Amino acid sequence: EAVEISVAPSYEALADRVERGHAELVWMPPTITARLLPELHAVYKCVRLGQTSYRSGVVARAGAFESLQSLRGGRAAWVDRLSIGGHILARSALVERGIADELASEVFYGDYPSALDAVLEGDADFAAVAVCDDSDESLRDALASFGGRAAAQELVRVHVTVACPNDALGVTRSLDAAAADRIAARVFADPMSRARAALCLALDAEGFAKAEAGEYSQLRSLIVDR
Repeated sequence: EAVEISVAPSYEALADRVERGHAELVWMPPTITARLLPELHAVYKCVRLGQTSYRSGVVARAGAFESLQSLRGGRAAWVDRLSIGGHILARSALVERGIADELASEVFYGDYPSALDAVLEGDADFAAVAVCDDSDESLRDALASFGGRAAAQELVRVHVTVACPNDALGVTRSLDAAAADRIAARVFADPMSRARAALCLALDAEGFAKAEAGEYSQLRSLIVDR
């Protein structure tokens, strides 16, 4: 059976395609997963380094900022309004501490490398990246992956947030229940399937874990009005 693959130009466009019934198997960030839960038969979290959740690491130039409180009046370099690792978790931490409304500016750069470059080039004071856990090693790995050697060497931790579920694959209700079950059996239930192996390679994942009810719904409160 032929498979058609398409890439949405933005998170909003991705959500729109699912809501219009134009996609059947979708790779989604956590925010879109939370938004689209009513449109999905099932959700399978990506597993990386044995983890099914991640955090946001707030970073700045070494010696510039030592804590979230020190970011008052700072310039934020965010990724996307619906990016968990590059915006929502980090800004939520600022909101909780009464800092968000006192920022000098907040600019969305569209991707992690561009946001990190803004800090490295002095156009912003801090940015946020997705990290596997709260260890220094995970943060260095993320900086190297998203921003290269310069980011890994020149940017340091300011804060690491609470965790949220990983990005996920969703089987949408564009398929009937029987077809959805067939995909689940072929792709997710059989650890030796070629389809599963191909998806793991494409998504840089070790495997997939079926999400429990409610795991993503708690994110809804963070994406209201975004």
